This record gives sequence, structure tokens and C-alpha cells, in this order.
Amino acid sequence: MKREYTCLISSLPELIIDFDAKKFDFFSLRKEIEDSLHPNDYELVKILFLHYDNQNLLNTLLQKDFQFCKKANFTENELDEKIKSHHNIPKYMADFIKIFENEKNEDYAAEILKIYERDKENLLQTLFYNEMLQTKNNFIRQWFAFDRDLRNIQTAIVARRLQIDASNYFVGQNAETFAKSAAADFGLGSEIDWINKIVQIAEIADVYERERKIDLFRWEKIDEISVYNYFDIDAVLSFMQKADIVERWISLDKQTGKEMFKKLLNDLINTCDTQKVFNKNNEK
Repeated sequence: MKREYTCLISSLPELIIDFDAKKFDFFSLRKEIEDSLHPNDYELVKILFLHYDNQNLLNTLLQKDFQFCKKANFTENELDEKIKSHHNIPKYMADFIKIFENEKNEDYAAEILKIYERDKENLLQTLFYNEMLQTKNNFIRQWFAFDRDLRNIQTAIVARRLQIDASNYFVGQNAETFAKSAAADFGLGSEIDWINKIVQIAEIADVYERERKIDLFRWEKIDEISVYNYFDIDAVLSFMQKADIVERWISLDKQTGKEMFKKLLNDLINTCDTQKVFNKNNEK
């Protein structure tokens, strides 16, 4: 049975107001969440941010001169140590590092090694999503299945527009379909019922507006996955995923960031109010 975090989630609107959109401090917010959760539940929160660790891992191993992302779980020093030791990191990371270092590659399936030879980043993403979809938590599984499909669709749209072969960049079971289909919905309309909406959003000329629409769609999906989860860990996970979107927009575009911030606050207030009504009805 999931743990309930009634006090934490009820207090989030006040906590958010204390930050306000002008000085939204994502890292302080995340620390508040960490201090309030059971350690096992906070491990699930950390999973949401592993894609930042993936980015840092690739940048480190491939010696790319990119700024280290501080939203990741591991600091720069911690990541360096984990690369050396292969310990206390997710299995998919340890496997990728071993393959990168050419250690005992005979332990891995030929298809995995083929992906590595074609594109190292694609292999890391493949291993990552495979592991995420095996997670016991329902929100994590559904969110990363959606995230994988969304990224594949966006890649397929860009590849079609530029008339390039992006076969090496698709991840998951529909990878071949994305690479070969000439259909408007890539032949996946019956499997991914929201694919046409993304195709339409992709037609928006303004880059910022297009990205805003995509993130609003992500927001809708978060609500869909976490519906009826008011005070459990899934409610916390949905909140943190939205907070990540807010932080991104505040750093990219102040006005859009403020709008997202207000949306986050309103969602929290409505969630708490809905639960109050639900509890009163149950008491009758």
C-alpha cells in the first residue's frame, strides 16, 4: 500500500507562494520534498531526473565540452567516482559504462552491441527506457513510456521534414515503424492515440510557441497518469515533473515561466480542494 503524504501536499501551495515565480528555487523545493518523503519513495523522485544524469554521463565519457547539468542526481565528482567503480548507479548505467570501456562485451546481446556501434547515445537511451519500463511504480512506467514515444515522434517529424534517415535514433518497439512509414501518423495512430496532436503542434512556426504547446501536452499527460492520486507518492511525482517544466521555462522565457508557475499553483490548490470535497462525501 502506498504511503500518504497529506501534510506535505496540502502545504505545497503555501511553499510555492513563498518562492513565487520570480525567485522559483527548484533545488530548495526538491530538498523540501526529499526531507518530507520516506527514503524509498524519494528514490522514485530521483528516477524522474536520471535523464539529466544520462546527459552528464555521455558528456563525460565522450568528452563533450558541455556544461554539467546540476539538476542531475549525481554531482560531477560523484559521477566521476561512479564511472570508475561502476557501483551505486542504476544497472543500465553500469552496463553502458562497461560496454563503453569494452569490458566483457560477450555478456551482452548482439543487438545491444549493434546499437552501440551505430550510435552510443541511442544505446544509453535504449537501456534507460528498458529499465524504466520495468519499474514497479505505475506513474514511472507510464510517464517514461509516454516520454519515449513523444521523443520518437518528434525525431521522426524532424527527420521527415529534413528528408534524412534517422533510423539510428529511434528507441523501443516502434523504432522500425518510425523509420520506414510514409503515413502522416507514421502508421501508429491506432497504437498512440495522441500522435496526430503532436504532428499538428509540429506545424507551429514559432519555436517557443511550439515548445510551449509540447510542454502543455506533457502537463496534460501528467494529469492523466496521476488522476485520483491526491496524496500518495504518485501525486508527489506528478508535482515534481511539473515543477521541472516550470523551472525550465523560467530559465528560458520569463513570461511563459510565470504562466507555468501559476498553472502549477492552481493545480495544487484545485487538487487539495477536490480531496477535501471527496473526504466530506465519504464522511456522510
